[in-house]
Amino acid sequence: MDMFFAYLLIASATPLFLWLDNKKVALSSIPPIMLMWGFFFFYMTNRLSPTGHSLMVVLFILNVIIAHIAAFFIYGLPLIRKHSRQ
Repeated sequence: MDMFFAYLLIASATPLFLWLDNKKVALSSIPPIMLMWGFFFFYMTNRLSPTGHSLMVVLFILNVIIAHIAAFFIYGLPLIRKHSRQ
């Protein structure tokens, strides 16, 4: 759970870093982040059902995928464009 919380804090800042580079990816990451915070609240208050626990894991995986897409847009795409011009 500590790793989930650490990732949740990092993921919460992702839209801020992406806003100037790609607004669509930044906006698409906001709803899963809000849902993850909600699931985290229910987990910490021991009110999360087994189905809710599964949904929390799915949202975590979805957010990891969005973060990797964001990293590609920030770091990978400019590098590819730089090498394709040369």
